Amino acid sequence: MPDVNEYVLDRVTENISSVTSAMVVREYKQIGEGAFGTVVEAVLRPYDGPTDQWLGPFAIKRVPAQTEYKSRELELLRVVNHPNIVSLRYFFDKPSSSDGRVYQNLVMECLPSNLQSEIKYYKQSKYTIPYPHMKAYTFQLARAMLYLHGFGISHRDIKPSNILVDPSTVTLKICDFGSAKKLEPNQPSVSYICSRYYRAPELIVGCSIYTTKIDVWGLGCVVAEMFLGKPIFQGQSPELQLKEISKLLGPPPKTFFFKSNPHYRGEMFSNKLFSCTVEERFEQIFSNSPPDAIDLLLKILVYDPAQRASPRRILVHPFFHELKREKFQVYPRGATEPVTLNLFNFSNYELELLGSLKDELLMTN
Repeated sequence: MPDVNEYVLDRVTENISSVTSAMVVREYKQIGEGAFGTVVEAVLRPYDGPTDQWLGPFAIKRVPAQTEYKSRELELLRVVNHPNIVSLRYFFDKPSSSDGRVYQNLVMECLPSNLQSEIKYYKQSKYTIPYPHMKAYTFQLARAMLYLHGFGISHRDIKPSNILVDPSTVTLKICDFGSAKKLEPNQPSVSYICSRYYRAPELIVGCSIYTTKIDVWGLGCVVAEMFLGKPIFQGQSPELQLKEISKLLGPPPKTFFFKSNPHYRGEMFSNKLFSCTVEERFEQIFSNSPPDAIDLLLKILVYDPAQRASPRRILVHPFFHELKREKFQVYPRGATEPVTLNLFNFSNYELELLGSLKDELLMTN
């Protein structure tokens, strides 16, 4: 039996209603730890309610309460509401008994796994994630990005461990908004952001006025990793990360450095490291992948963010046509019965963001 930590709090705020009340919190398992703080699995119940009616399970992310500026993560999670983004249910502040500091606790929905664990599971079994699952997961990820980017919000840390999944229903939700920010046009932001293997090339060379397309690069890296079973670009330093990228995309064009950061003085990796075309290079690296998957990656993994496919363009790509078939079903891992996914329940807001592409997206094969 794991150590159970149970306590009563006078002020727990429910996110949707903003109603604050006393609740009992029962923590029973740590499920994550990082520079940001810790994540524990827990259940909650109203203090004056029945003692056996627990709500949850939830994931509680605990981070030091920022006194010098308002918590951006809490602010953003209170705004977003989407089936492919982890939802905030409650939040509260609590002083720590160990160091006396006040910690902010974000109580979020809990999913059983993440994409990193799924990729690892299939790699150990000498497989990759099945194509129908891969398509469904990528579609949901692009859909979440369409929604976030519509608000101007960039997640800024897209990677498999920040993408929660439920393998039994093949559903996906982006989590961990600790680095997320609403990007304002022509306003600088820190370029040392995103985990290195998933960092867009413009960030590597120090671009400070970037767009939400940095998330799309991360999405491309995640898709590539699902196909390869390992991160596609594994540079041992930020500069060597650019070299790894050039092994697939060829040397970065001079205009890329000028547009991204005219003051960049690092290595430009201007010598071509392969003799074939970029398309042929993609075909070599993704030799076991279907042509539509390679075409999608060719449209996403490009140096110039302006040329990088947008989430709405990704959603209408032929790679996802199979998802639109009336009889499309997926078999969850180890299941003998298929599940039907509800991937096209777009809100009016999403349809507005799709604009002229919405008819193409909703047209059945």
